Amino acid sequence: MDDERAIAAELRDGGNGLWSSVECDVKRDRIVVYARLVAHARTDLENALAESERVLNSVLGQRAKRNGWIAAVQWSERLCKTFVANDGAGLGDDPRCA
Repeated sequence: MDDERAIAAELRDGGNGLWSSVECDVKRDRIVVYARLVAHARTDLENALAESERVLNSVLGQRAKRNGWIAAVQWSERLCKTFVANDGAGLGDDPRCA
């Protein structure tokens, strides 16, 4: 639980107000992140998603060296973008990530 809080806090700090909420689950084989964009970031969605990807890669890339990670960044009730570790480590067997 401490790892989850520490990772979420590090993401919030790195995102510098980009997300209204960040939740994190540390699984045996990967880190799973759920983030929601703040309302004003949605007006420039392309840049907000690019910045989300940069922060996620920076923070999770260092923390998940042995395991993969997956993150969903949501900007409305029905729309989100999923980001995965650049190398896809640990994700190959999960059909939800195909």
